Order: sequence, then structure tokens, then C-alpha cells
Amino acid sequence: MSGDDTDKVVPGKPRRQPPITDSMRANAQRNPNSWLYVIDEAFDPDGDVPDWAVVGAYPVNARGEIVTDFHPNEDYRPSPQALGFPTPDGELEELLQLVRTGHRRVSDLPPVVLRSTLYVYAVSPDQDNLTGFYDKRGRIVVPAYTRRSMIPAEWPSSRTLTGRQILPQLAGHPLAINPDGLVTAVVPVEHLEAAVRRRRR
Repeated sequence: MSGDDTDKVVPGKPRRQPPITDSMRANAQRNPNSWLYVIDEAFDPDGDVPDWAVVGAYPVNARGEIVTDFHPNEDYRPSPQALGFPTPDGELEELLQLVRTGHRRVSDLPPVVLRSTLYVYAVSPDQDNLTGFYDKRGRIVVPAYTRRSMIPAEWPSSRTLTGRQILPQLAGHPLAINPDGLVTAVVPVEHLEAAVRRRRR
């Protein structure tokens, strides 16, 4: 996945000042002269929460009232849920979102791509070779989609292959995952080959 491909459109921005709920007010009443920390919705506030999952904090005064002077955490990394990403369908879509939001490493992608089932272009369902297309940067890429509903309407047909089945047919060209989607990745063939070699060790 190239650096340029990690900067795709984010569907929304997290609220810089989260709304104050009744449960937050009740918590503040029990803890005067303190700070009320707001946790990203993807994390259990009663569990192990990393520093970067803290949205920020509201001060609580001596009367147990929340002061609306929100202090954002500059190290906060919004989760896909906080940014309004759609619910992922399967392991690969979930990982794409987590990589895009900085919660997982780009290097985690190739092994998951290899074991995922993808939809690729076909003139007919029994086609036995891959078709590449030029992308906006002038590269020939092989497009592959994680779900049938994302397949371009102009495709005559499609067929399903796992990433491992696709790899020998790429002929050196990168694999473009969901190239027209909200969250996409271009995975170089070398990264997929390296993932296969690591698995064989």
C-alpha cells in the first residue's frame, strides 16, 4: 500500500467537543474537582484504553458540574466508528479501515489480502486470466473488490478468487483493493510475495 493511497477521503471528522450526556453528568456528580475523560466509542471505557483512544477531557468543578471547556487530546486517533465509516463486511474491509485510521500497520495488509476472497474483472464467469486497467496515476493495476455490490456496473462479469490465487497472475502489477471505494489500498505484488515467503518459514 503506497503512501499516497493512505490519504483517501475520510467520511467525517470526530467531534472536537463531544456532547455531554446524562451519564456523563451523573459521573461528574460523583467525582467533583476532577476531570471527566471522553473515550472513543470503539473502546470499552472500563477496559484497557490506550492514551491515543482518549478523545479529551472536561473539567468538573467543586459542585460536580461539567465545565464546558473541553480539552482535546492532541494524540487522539479516531476510530473508524468515530469517523463515520460504514460497517465493514469481513476481515479485509475492517483491516483497511483500521490501517486508514492509524490503528493498524500497513504491513498487516498482505497476509489478509492473500486469504481473502475478492471479485475480479471478467468478460465471462469462466475467464481464466486477469485484466488490468490504468489508474489515475498512469499505473496498470488489477482491481479487486471485497463485495459484489461494489463491482462497477459497466463490468460485463466478474469471478471470485482468493488473493493467493490472484498473486501468480499479477505479472508484476499491483493489486488495487476497492479502487472506487471510500477506503482503498494499492498493494504491490512484492509485498504479497514477501507475505507468502514469511508464511513458508
